[in-house]
Amino acid sequence: MSGVGDREHRADPESYTWPLVSVALVILPQLLIPARDRIGPPLLVPAIEGFAFLVLLVIAAKPGPVPGGARTVVLSLFGVLAVANAIAAGRLVALVLDNGKVAGAPLTANRLLVAAALVFLTNVVTFGLLYWQLDGGGPSGRVAQPAPLPDFLFPQMTAPRFVAPGWRPHFGDHLYLAFTNVVAFSPTDTMPLTLRVKGLMTLQSMISLGVLVVVLARVINILPT
Repeated sequence: MSGVGDREHRADPESYTWPLVSVALVILPQLLIPARDRIGPPLLVPAIEGFAFLVLLVIAAKPGPVPGGARTVVLSLFGVLAVANAIAAGRLVALVLDNGKVAGAPLTANRLLVAAALVFLTNVVTFGLLYWQLDGGGPSGRVAQPAPLPDFLFPQMTAPRFVAPGWRPHFGDHLYLAFTNVVAFSPTDTMPLTLRVKGLMTLQSMISLGVLVVVLARVINILPT
């Protein structure tokens, strides 16, 4: 009986609660920060995030398995969001290198730090969502029998005796992966297995590297010595 119970438990779909919370936490500061203090990302980014939030909310509210078409829509939205955030990061770097002004105001240290923090936060959450939806066929694919091959090799997969039977990665694992990739500019404890996630991790690191190096260097020059 315990074996049957374990299989039923492992087949339960993952909750969309935390992905929804993470998207909401990214949208709020972009909308609440006054326009005079916000350099980027542009309003297009929170607009896409808002639409993605609504799509995830509809999926979460719908009983039963997630339709394959819904996952395609979600992946497309997250892909567009990743590109939009990359463009926002490029715009921010270009403004800093050109020593330009936004809305007629100079690029102060506070404005630059706010902009870098927004891009950084959006970068982590966006790619965390992408990894979550891509890895092993997404939340639904990872509970399928048989499950598709994974895109990431998590440490729990190489040491199964240290985790519960039937362990599989959840959104928190992919969000942590996205955060460590941004901070370290490379994989840490989780290794990419497929070319598509290697490309995504490279893009994420490039966004982070460009913003952190250029913006922080400019902030250091602005701050009084």
